[in-house]
Formats: sequence, C-alpha cells, structure tokens
Amino acid sequence: MPDTRKSGEHADHVALVTGAASGIGRGTALRMAEEGWGGVVMVDRDAALLERSAAEVRSKGARVFPLVADLSDLVRCEALVGEAVKAAGRLDQVVNSAAIARPAIAVVDYDLAKFRQDMDVNLSAGFILGRDLARHLIAAKRPGAVVFIASINAQGAGVGSVGYCASKAGVVALMKVMAAELGEHGIRVNSVSPGPTDTPRSVGRVGEKVMERLRSRFDGAALRRLGQPSEIADAVIYLCSDRSSYVSGHDLVVDGGLMASVYVAAKPE
Repeated sequence: MPDTRKSGEHADHVALVTGAASGIGRGTALRMAEEGWGGVVMVDRDAALLERSAAEVRSKGARVFPLVADLSDLVRCEALVGEAVKAAGRLDQVVNSAAIARPAIAVVDYDLAKFRQDMDVNLSAGFILGRDLARHLIAAKRPGAVVFIASINAQGAGVGSVGYCASKAGVVALMKVMAAELGEHGIRVNSVSPGPTDTPRSVGRVGEKVMERLRSRFDGAALRRLGQPSEIADAVIYLCSDRSSYVSGHDLVVDGGLMASVYVAAKPE
C-alpha cells in the first residue's frame, strides 16, 4: 500500500472508528496512526481496554480521542458524531467496525431481544454514524468517507448466526443506498467483507481450542490461513484514502480466497 504519511494526505484528517479497543477496529486505528492521520476518535464500550489501545495508537503519533459508548444504546449513538467534532474540531471519515457475533444459536432458539440487539449494534448504529457524518460534511462543504465492516456472511449463510448474517446483509444494502445518495456531495461509502479473521470476537464465537487449530491451518480459504486484523485494516485504509477516490458503493471482500473456493470438485495431482 502506498505510504500516505509521506504525502501528508491525511495530516489534518480525523476519523471515528467504532469497536476500536480490539480486533479490526483496533487494527484500523493503529494503521491510521501509522499512515499519518491527524486524529482518531476511538469508540468502544470497554473503557479499560479502550484506554490501553488508545495509548498504543497515541504512541504512533496521532492525536487520540477515546469515547466510551455502548452502541446498543442508539440514543447514545446519536450524540457521538457531535462529541467527536467537539473534541477533535472536525471529522472526515467514519469506520463502523463494532459488532455482536454470538456463539451459534439455532433459528428456532433465537429470541427477539437478541435479534433486535444484533440489528441495533451491527446495523442501526452504523446507519446513525454514517448519516450524522454526512450531515456534518455537507454542512462543512467537505468530502469524506464512510466504511462499514460487513462480512462474507452477508453473501452466504452462517448456520447458527441468523442475527449476524441478516444484519451484515443489511449493512451492504445500507452502504449502497448511502453511496448512491451521498456521492454528489463528494462522500464515498463502501464496505469491507472479511472472511474468518483472528480476533477476540472470533475466539468468543468458536472458542479458543478451535481458534488454535484454525491458526495453524485453515483449509477453508485458498491461502490456507486466517486473516489478521491488520490485513483487514489495510483494506479500510485504502477505502478511506484518496487512492480509492473513484470507488464508492463497493463491497470489498477480503477473505483469503474463501468465497472463490467454496466448492472444489477435485484437486489436481
């Protein structure tokens, strides 16, 4: 990836990243600091973990503005962009990384409260933050970018994950509508759909023993391994930067070739 720090492209930019205390969100915040972002607003519900991750990002040279928020509280979500602008002075990008991914639950056992919480955190919170960033940018007459972390489960069923899959499919649809409406204002909207990635969320879903096995070899992907948060973050950085200035309304799959090799009839000798 081209070094945006050398160009100074983002020296005065501020990005808001949700789910920023760990996993893909943390990886994105770190990469932004390394690539020369002037400021990163890091949002997470875990205050202690957020402060540790914020210190790491700060050590890379970026100004950091930690905001503690539980994104299942949509009223709280509606205050975040305003708080970010007040703290940092401006806002240019939003990266919606926070999500709920539960251990497998059958459809017939999935209660409505869980389903609604999945939708609130994975879909509605991102809608609010993307909408409110757009309002801020239009008023300021500045371009910007919104990036959603979707999932390959938006395209294919994950058994036992009805809330997660439905919400991530909604994320991709939301992204396309926002891209179509906001393009005239110079606001690009895209999503990244990771495949299986080595994050705390993945451990929470499948368990540490399964993750240890998958870390040694993951035959589901063409590259035979799990993705790393930094690799997903690289895709996010691309979509936030001017390197993707003519890319909008696109879902970028970063899955190590998993979707390309879903069905293999026979392997060559």
